[in-house]
Amino acid sequence: MRFNIESHWYHSSLTWLTFILIPFSWVFFLIILMRKFFYQIGIKKSKKFSVPIIVVGNITVGGTGKTPFVIALASLFKKMGHQPGIVSRGAGGKN
Repeated sequence: MRFNIESHWYHSSLTWLTFILIPFSWVFFLIILMRKFFYQIGIKKSKKFSVPIIVVGNITVGGTGKTPFVIALASLFKKMGHQPGIVSRGAGGKN
């Protein structure tokens, strides 16, 4: 039997997993706040690129049409005379 976390993610009411994960969400929120603060005070630096960057992701996990959207977007830019490049970590990829 395979555990499907998405069924808990989109469940309309609270589940047992919700209660287990809530404290982790608070920790994640604090980490995000600290990271934002480090950028604001200059401890962390943003990287500048010489070309425009479009990020498609973090909409939701799997099955929402991100890949077809990226293909259509790249095709559009190609028709406009640009040379788009696609960088993908991919499902199950590693940094």
